[in-house]
Amino acid sequence: MAMLARTFGRTLMQATAVRSIHTTSAVNQDSGALGGSRVTCTLIPGDGVGPELVYALQEVFKATNAPVDFQNYFLSEVNPILSAKLEDVVASIQKNKVCIKGILATPDYSVAGELETLNMKLRRQLDLYANVVHVRSLPNVKTRHQSIDTVIIREQTEGEYSALEHESVPGIVECLKIITSKKSIHIAKFAFYYATKNNRKKVTAVHKANIMKLGDGLFLKSCEQMAKLYPRIQFEKMIVDNTTMQMVQRPNQFDVMVTPNLYGNIL
Repeated sequence: MAMLARTFGRTLMQATAVRSIHTTSAVNQDSGALGGSRVTCTLIPGDGVGPELVYALQEVFKATNAPVDFQNYFLSEVNPILSAKLEDVVASIQKNKVCIKGILATPDYSVAGELETLNMKLRRQLDLYANVVHVRSLPNVKTRHQSIDTVIIREQTEGEYSALEHESVPGIVECLKIITSKKSIHIAKFAFYYATKNNRKKVTAVHKANIMKLGDGLFLKSCEQMAKLYPRIQFEKMIVDNTTMQMVQRPNQFDVMVTPNLYGNIL
């Protein structure tokens, strides 16, 4: 009963938070403070504190009179009863071409028994293959390391997060790690293109090809091939466990990092 009460309370609070989010028209011809036509943006509040953060975000947009209207979709794997249909959300993003998304919590088990999470489905259906995280030191904030300015580019549609696992015999589970030449070249090209366009000097490929000689070997080979097309960008390769140590000891050595799915998530 206690678990049922907690679940009901959390669902009720989530529903209340979702209803409190601003609802704006998808079509609005008025110009904002910046001038020009208005932009419609798909908005996914997410789970946990997501709806509260999104409400604050909309207040900022409203205060600055930004010419942006939001189409709100509550998408959730934790609260599937309240969740919008994934196909409706995908259609909105494809139409609007821009989306602000809160974190989607992933439960330990799926209500529908699926292995693929909503995050994975969104990435696959929209081909969101590149996850870009810019790590920068904040001015006037004293930390162990200063002047950090690193970009981590992660391939996020394959690798260990391919949702391909099965129990071959009782007590033995096989999880498949998928690495393809097509997607490895795709993410490597993105990393070098990003480095070129943003005046970056170096790209580091993070791998474990010394152990996973075929899978990570293919990823590393793809990065090496792409590096030859960008001779002005310095290229280096680094084993993932050494990379994590170097990130703690000497993070300033890194500029742009390109990684398979799991390693980028860890870094």
